[in-house]
Amino acid sequence: MSYTPSPAGFWKRYAAYFIDIVILYIGVEILSTLFFSFQSQSAVESLRQTLASLQAATANGEEPDLVGVMQTVEAVVMPALIFSTVAYFLLAGAYFSVMESSRHQATIGKRMVGIKVTNAKGEPIGLPQSIGRFLASSLSWFTMNLGHALAAWTPERRALHDYLADTRVENTDPAKPSMPILAWVIITINVLLFVGGCAVLMVMMWMMMQEISAI
Repeated sequence: MSYTPSPAGFWKRYAAYFIDIVILYIGVEILSTLFFSFQSQSAVESLRQTLASLQAATANGEEPDLVGVMQTVEAVVMPALIFSTVAYFLLAGAYFSVMESSRHQATIGKRMVGIKVTNAKGEPIGLPQSIGRFLASSLSWFTMNLGHALAAWTPERRALHDYLADTRVENTDPAKPSMPILAWVIITINVLLFVGGCAVLMVMMWMMMQEISAI
């Protein structure tokens, strides 16, 4: 029996990824909170004192020591930022690689919208290929998301990292390739947030222009 591809559409993949990112974000936040709890109390206290002195100087009309403030903030925030970045990379790498090479062939997000990852022949992928796919996805990000957008343009609906890793994202049930209600809800929320953000930005720019013209 010949293999007939049933490629998942771009927006279906987007909805699945959004769910996965929310899950990963929660995990990173938990790890970051634990990281902060183990950070030096003296560093945290120093940051509190510095911010308090900045507030006092501003209230008294004095010139604040911005250099000192920035150095203190950097000493506390930078390690946490580096930790969060590394934690996300490791957590996301394990999450996508293990789940997409499992018997389900999908992450939680992909399973919720009814899609899965296969090789070019429609077969399950192994862990090495799954890890390669995750690493290749970095190039889709580095191309300003054009690599991801290929999934909307190409006939096979494959992103850049799919081509590089020789994988596909297919509908779990080819007889039901349509978008589930959950995916439509996620996309609608994202569109509303985007439109609302643009509207707020435009209002802020208009108010700034009004203030400048009044000078």
